[in-house]
Amino acid sequence: MNKKVKRAHDKAMSYYEMGQIDKALEICEDILLEGLDNPNVLNFKGLLLYQKGNLEEAVTVWKMNSDLNNDDIAKSYINDSILDRKRLELYRQGEQALKQLKVDKALNIFMRCAESDFNAIKVNTGIAMCYQRKGDFYRAREYAEKVLNIDKNAITAKKIEKELKDSGTFIEERNSSKGLFGIIIMVIVAAIVVGGYAAVSKYKSLNNTVEETTKDKSDINKEADTYEEKDNKESTPETLKEEVKEEHDNIKFNKDKMIALINNNDLDGIYEQIKDIKQESISSDDQGVYKQAVDLIKDQGVSRFYENGLKSFNENKYSDAKVFLDKAYAYCEGNSLKEHILFYRASSSSKLSDNSAAVKQYEEYYSQYPNGVYVEEALYDLALLNSSINKDKSKQYASILINNYPDSMYANNNIKNIIKE
Repeated sequence: MNKKVKRAHDKAMSYYEMGQIDKALEICEDILLEGLDNPNVLNFKGLLLYQKGNLEEAVTVWKMNSDLNNDDIAKSYINDSILDRKRLELYRQGEQALKQLKVDKALNIFMRCAESDFNAIKVNTGIAMCYQRKGDFYRAREYAEKVLNIDKNAITAKKIEKELKDSGTFIEERNSSKGLFGIIIMVIVAAIVVGGYAAVSKYKSLNNTVEETTKDKSDINKEADTYEEKDNKESTPETLKEEVKEEHDNIKFNKDKMIALINNNDLDGIYEQIKDIKQESISSDDQGVYKQAVDLIKDQGVSRFYENGLKSFNENKYSDAKVFLDKAYAYCEGNSLKEHILFYRASSSSKLSDNSAAVKQYEEYYSQYPNGVYVEEALYDLALLNSSINKDKSKQYASILINNYPDSMYANNNIKNIIKE
């Protein structure tokens, strides 16, 4: 194992064990930005998202690992996650019951959700709140600690902890009790033996190797392509079209610059240099370098652009996400990430209120992946986006969603109202 990657991986694990789940996630993302050929890191990242309740993101990561690395563990996680979709809806019912002060009903629902480690932070927080309201402070403390062992910065759990401490019913044991640590270890071992569906036991089965990644930094400055000067004469529309075409065709392929970019693995720089170049315009002497550049973008650039796009999307930086995803889209044909790229590209357009582009891109996704991972979300957005543009299409997509996925959380009143119109 590469020492640098191992140190980063161990650091992520250490943060996780200290209850700093977000720090652990950041390190995983940093490792994966340098390459997606790390099945253990991908699975670990998925499990962290899984415990935070981000099911779709977790499944996306595992699907990526399954497709890129043919990882059997990732495949098993994807299969196991099917039931968690129902647990997500169940959790929302529990949350609603608690808001209505139906504490016993909420507690019963949350306990059913706790049969899996999915959404562990929110589920255990809900259980702690229920026990606190029922006056069972010992059990409230127990479940608040479960949350804080995963995320020591969890706001609601910290509030419960403080309230219990102020009332004298919370004993500080989380960081000092060796006995508690021993019990936790015994529980983990037991979970492994019986094959329980625990995130920690899942991850231990992965903790063997992390593939070597190499981080290359580029010192090459991106330069603008140069164009031949044009006479400042008025042009007819037809003449203007010819000038634009001629200008596009005259973009030169800089072989020496491309070799430097390839040697520095500057994927962004390579993309900028080849995006407007037509292969037939390149001399036979330069064809080899051009092909090497395109192959590098297809092999490494697509996954890098997608990862950066997904990261930006999750940070609500939708304009940045679209730039990265457009780059990935240009060379994604034949890539196992294509489904994810199409969906998040459409979602980014939707978030940016570019409804026309979003509809076109969602339709492209649905036409190519009618049974895909994101089909329910795609149908939902297509129904809503078309509601003010094309009523017939809107009803069509709403009907498909209701008929094919009646139990989906997206088959809600918004969709039912579209059908009734």
